[in-house]
Amino acid sequence: MRITRHALFLAFPLLLVGCKGTEHVTGAPSDVLENLTVAAMQPYITRSLTPQQAVDRWGTPNGSSGGGVIVLIYNVDNGQKVSLGFPSLDGTIQFARVTSRTGVSTDLQILP
Repeated sequence: MRITRHALFLAFPLLLVGCKGTEHVTGAPSDVLENLTVAAMQPYITRSLTPQQAVDRWGTPNGSSGGGVIVLIYNVDNGQKVSLGFPSLDGTIQFARVTSRTGVSTDLQILP
């Protein structure tokens, strides 16, 4: 029994080093995304919002696209998605919309 414990004690660190599965994860885990709602985002969707400010406030988006307009996509409550569109990495917001889980999109108001 004592040899088994020693063997396990010595082998455990090696098993941890060999454990994979998180090598492609980027960014820090955040509860911001888990509790994100359209209502919580709305007051901060203002004309001066930039992509960096969005990432700073709500964390790394669940999806994004580039090539012309930059769109940051955040999964929010009830299976909805909020899409924020910007002309460039340093440009201010052009559009904001929420898409329901059934695919119906509605524009969100961009506050002054």
